[in-house]
Amino acid sequence: MGITIAYRGRLADLTRIKDFEDRVLDFALEVGGQAQLWRSQADNDPQRMVRGIILNLAPGQESTSLLFSPESWLIGLLDIEDAELGRLTEPPWCFTKTQFGPLEGHVALVEMLTALKREFLPDLEVSDEGGYYETRDLAELKRRLSFVQQAIDGVAEGLQRHGLSREAAEDPDILLHRIERIAAQVHRILQRPAEHPPVMFPDDETSGGMPGPEATEAAWDEMFKHNRRQQERLQRALEERRSHGEEDETAFENALNDLGLEAPGEESWCADEPGHEEQEPFAGPLGEAVPNEADSGDGGDDVPFTTAEDERHPLLKSAMDLLKHLHAVFREADPQLASLLGTLFQGAGDVMGGLAQALSGRREEDDPDDYGLRVTQLKRALRGAAFARGALFPLRSAVTAEQFDDLHRTLKQLEEDIFHELGRLRSEHRADDS
Repeated sequence: MGITIAYRGRLADLTRIKDFEDRVLDFALEVGGQAQLWRSQADNDPQRMVRGIILNLAPGQESTSLLFSPESWLIGLLDIEDAELGRLTEPPWCFTKTQFGPLEGHVALVEMLTALKREFLPDLEVSDEGGYYETRDLAELKRRLSFVQQAIDGVAEGLQRHGLSREAAEDPDILLHRIERIAAQVHRILQRPAEHPPVMFPDDETSGGMPGPEATEAAWDEMFKHNRRQQERLQRALEERRSHGEEDETAFENALNDLGLEAPGEESWCADEPGHEEQEPFAGPLGEAVPNEADSGDGGDDVPFTTAEDERHPLLKSAMDLLKHLHAVFREADPQLASLLGTLFQGAGDVMGGLAQALSGRREEDDPDDYGLRVTQLKRALRGAAFARGALFPLRSAVTAEQFDDLHRTLKQLEEDIFHELGRLRSEHRADDS
């Protein structure tokens, strides 16, 4: 038995596709999820474009396709080629399995579909095997999910770490209150325009002294989300330019102009500039990540991948070894698993990129920006580990039992070590600040 949400429908106004995408992207970043804006087209007919966004809402939950065919129909990840070639004759059903994810992830997905139906997808049909979409019966959803979640040993631990104690996770009233807050947050985010004021870093003058750790961390969290939004929007603009026949260099320059950005030069890529960003681990079709030892994520110094092996932090060594091991284990994986593998490798890439930033050689103990960057990147790495570990469960049949146990144990230990490093950094900085 599994828990799947099935849905199908049509975008009422295809001219609003960018507004739709930007709101969902904003929503994903606000709730700690992952999202990828998508553009692809038929080789012989650029007008047959598939566009939209692929969403990873919660660790262990399958990717949710919010992609649209040229006819404005929602399509699943396995329908992309048929949509490009015009083979679909009606809106297909799309599916997201949620049984390996947390209860909150299922609820957030249902509430997201509800909000999108109201504003963008008026004829959306949804079928929820958890029963929550039809009834909003949380007790029944919890009963059904608990039946299939026996294989996961980190659910209660994850709840405790990210907001609920073990006792609170079992208390229906406390859990219901949390779910109600999640539902309200989903609707609030998706109903607002995807526009944000410039990120302002606190300084001595505006804060009446050295900015506190919380203010610094919050500012860097906003910068991280800003950079991720810009990165996805730039990729979208680039793919749209390419679809019009522009060469790569011209398409890149025009895409930067579309977003009002400047081409990166030596001065603008100075490591001391707040918000400095380098390329994420590059993802190919359906998020098939490839290792990139130049990755540095969303801010800060050059990554110390060129230093001697023994100079790297043990956590960073572990992350690099894990990514190499994943590529070896899944080298011959079934192409049908591309979406799940994309989530796995994106998570592992975020672990490596986040740790590279957080554990780089430069240390400025009294610099609040240095602290904020490190905390934000450690949180990025922690989220990546959680998503990668969640993606392992539905991939269990693709590896041997020994390989699965080894990978799961490695990811769990890596997650624990990152969490410990995050706590150590916060405690150390707060002690220095007091």
